[in-house]
This record gives sequence, C-alpha cells and structure tokens, in this order.
Amino acid sequence: MLKIKHSPLFEEQLKKLKESAEKDDNKVHSQLLSAIKREENNLLLDMHRGIQIQKKQIPKEYVDKYGVSNLWKINLPDYWRMLYTIVGDEIEIVAILLEVMNHKEYDKKFGYKKI
Repeated sequence: MLKIKHSPLFEEQLKKLKESAEKDDNKVHSQLLSAIKREENNLLLDMHRGIQIQKKQIPKEYVDKYGVSNLWKINLPDYWRMLYTIVGDEIEIVAILLEVMNHKEYDKKFGYKKI
C-alpha cells in the first residue's frame, strides 16, 4: 500500500503558503499549492517519479533529523523544489514530504554556488 505523509516542517510550510495565497491573493503561491497537490497524487502512482539526489549530497540535517537514507526532489513552478524520502517495507511504502523551498534556498542547502 502506498501512502503520503508530511513532515512537521512541510505541514508548517503548507499552512503558510495557504495563508499567503488566501490573504494576499498571491497567484504564485496558489499555483505552487496546486502543483504540490498534483505531485502528491502523482507520487501515489509512482513514488520514484522525482529526481533522486546522490547519497553523498543528502544534507546532514535530513539524516540527523529524519534518518533519511534516500532523498528525491520534484521541480515545481517558478523554480521551487519539493523534497521527499521513501520509507517502508513489504506491507506499506510511504513517501514523506520533507520540505518545499525556492531555488535560492535549495542552492544554499545543497551547497551550490552562484558563478
């Protein structure tokens, strides 16, 4: 059985995006929320649809905080990224959505530098 779960951080980010989309009529955040929902549904069909991050590039904070041994990213509109990990056994497979971030935050977290 396939399931989707959210980390506490992801839940908080979703809440802020929803508030911003509703209160400020922020079209970018509305579009981002729609893309996240669409990708959650897509993950139920194919958990491996994202781009797998090499193990040596997984940020230590994900290993320490969540025990991550695999990390995947999905590109969202406006250069946003959604990061998730896959856990489970023969009975249940779960994609845990860890974080959503813009391109600048993604580059910083993964140590990419501007040229």
